[in-house]
Amino acid sequence: MHAVRNSFADDKWVLKKIDNLALCTSFDCDDGDLNDYFQNEAVLYRNELLTQTYYLHVVGYPSKAIALLDFCNDAVHIEQYKKDVELHPSKQVRHLPAVKLARFGVRKEYQRRSIGTYAINLVKRLFVTDNRTGCRLLIVDAYNKPEVLSFYKKNDFKPFTETPKGKVKPTSVLFFDLKRYVFST
Repeated sequence: MHAVRNSFADDKWVLKKIDNLALCTSFDCDDGDLNDYFQNEAVLYRNELLTQTYYLHVVGYPSKAIALLDFCNDAVHIEQYKKDVELHPSKQVRHLPAVKLARFGVRKEYQRRSIGTYAINLVKRLFVTDNRTGCRLLIVDAYNKPEVLSFYKKNDFKPFTETPKGKVKPTSVLFFDLKRYVFST
């Protein structure tokens, strides 16, 4: 595995900060909302310093984005995570630094081939390698669709809050404690 400031690579794949947003224009993950975001809005969010887009490509083929991922910084109040996140008793913090996976899509012809899981694992490695940002949590605001929630739970994300019975929300906030990843590898 090889890491440089804004990318992470292994034998087959590269997760890299996108420098040419033209790679997004033909991206199709079979979700109209995500396609519209990556094709039309990602550049606007980047220009406002709100998000940064990364892409997954096969080593040697940097002109084809297999997956697109948008990240932004975040922080969560420690009280919300006390039962799930252990901190050293001497650490008195009120907020935990987090990176939010704001948008994530896999090109439709590559879906259901474990590429999404592979991309998530590269993301985890990217953020724990050399402790790039002092980031403790990886969070995602996932569509409340059974297949989406199942994907994140399969990748060890936990629900941030339980949705009250009878209340339907369009998304669910899930998190992964990156410290768990550091000590499990």
